[in-house]
Amino acid sequence: MLLYAFSFLCTLIHVGFTWTTIGDPSDYVNLANDAEDNAIKADYNVPLTMYLKSPLKATHSFTTNESALSISYETISATDNDTNVILVGNGAQLNMSFVNIYKQGYFSDLAQASFFGVNAAINVQNGSRSYFDHLNVITHNGASNVYSYGNGSYVYVENSVLYSSGPAAHGLYAGGYGTIVGNYINHYSGGNRCSSFSGDLPASYVAVFNSIAHTSGIGSAIFYALGTITAANVTGHAKRSPTLFSDGPSISTFINCHLTAGLLGGTVIHSIKIRQKGAMVSFINSKLTTLGNTMPALWFGNIIAIAYLYKTVINTTSGILVTANYSQITQEFNYYAGYADNSNLLPAIVTVTVVQCNLNGSLIAYNGSSISWILTQYSNWSGDAYSGYEQLFISVSLDLTSTWTLTGNTALQNISSAVVNLTNIISNGYNITYDSSSTANDWLNESIMSLIGGGQLVPDSLLQQKQEQQQSLVAASSAFLSQKHIFTDKKKRLYCNIYRTFHEIL
Repeated sequence: MLLYAFSFLCTLIHVGFTWTTIGDPSDYVNLANDAEDNAIKADYNVPLTMYLKSPLKATHSFTTNESALSISYETISATDNDTNVILVGNGAQLNMSFVNIYKQGYFSDLAQASFFGVNAAINVQNGSRSYFDHLNVITHNGASNVYSYGNGSYVYVENSVLYSSGPAAHGLYAGGYGTIVGNYINHYSGGNRCSSFSGDLPASYVAVFNSIAHTSGIGSAIFYALGTITAANVTGHAKRSPTLFSDGPSISTFINCHLTAGLLGGTVIHSIKIRQKGAMVSFINSKLTTLGNTMPALWFGNIIAIAYLYKTVINTTSGILVTANYSQITQEFNYYAGYADNSNLLPAIVTVTVVQCNLNGSLIAYNGSSISWILTQYSNWSGDAYSGYEQLFISVSLDLTSTWTLTGNTALQNISSAVVNLTNIISNGYNITYDSSSTANDWLNESIMSLIGGGQLVPDSLLQQKQEQQQSLVAASSAFLSQKHIFTDKKKRLYCNIYRTFHEIL
């Protein structure tokens, strides 16, 4: 049960109680010892009971609202199922410094663990406040490291190492309007659905600063947002997950962060049930990297959302910046669910504002979804926009200082530019079509405009007209050829004229 790792980590603080960290815990823990534990999957097919079914259990409870209590230079553990090591409740205050916390034991109900902190190593409840520094928290079998529950509950953790194995074992975790703040945290989780920094229902607040996080399991994001996430100076690598799962009208802000994702998308923003509005994600002076061949940087499904990119670098292996779809994430957290999985979804509606960024990649809308792409303040975009499947609604807007370099033919609903002659668009020989029936394009008056680089901006009505002409000529040519007549000179000339006209249109 990784007693080896526990002993090793303890040496970080027991040698004169000096504090040293090296990367994240996976750099020095023998992960093979926990492979069996990390293979366990949580049973998420449980009733979502939004009340605590039985009193919380802990080996050490602090539940009296008296003067603040303190623990220093100790090692505390628990091995029973559904049991906390430390429970702080009823407005009590507990401070801990240079303490080792070790937790084994399983949770029997995922909902109780998620919504009330059952089985977490440290559980701060119901208006209590705790200040922790220089902790080593190690959990196995699916136990979160530190949990904050309830309106008025506040947990501050700094200069601490968090390690977990087993399913649904989050690092810093808040639920029920609780607040948790981490500063100089080193985190690693190896199990599935084990986010480093997570907020759960009802909407909670999670803030993380100056930290390193690494997850290996499927569905184990660096951040899980059901409420508000704020992060600054965080480096995170989610090996088999997006860096962010955001559900419903959650707000996530990343400042000076460097995040890398290995599955699904860089960020995944969706509504798990009915489509909701109010979701926001902001990247400020940050870097977002996706490693998969089909992974977009920003993915949206069944949501109405806003994204803000300021002086941010995005690197994608796939070449896809934004995907919007009629979709959501399954409970397995390993693929996008479509109509066959849930027929009660709605298309995503997304607005992305880009400020002082140089970005490369495509915008892809599926199944009637909408992307509004707004380039401002000396932003430069190299890319295209198109439909992944069925109807799309993509709009592009450029201010006086921003440019767009096309990398492929692009179909738009709307286009607007503060440079009315469109010299801020470099076509590279590619064309842009726009919806001539949209009032947002009235300024174009259904005109064709030449673009720098040889391409054109063309109304879709003209394109549709050409397509209809092509179809008519193909039909006429087929009908003519089907007639088994001997070619007279007159018929030969007529055939040649049809052939020449057909290819001129093509």
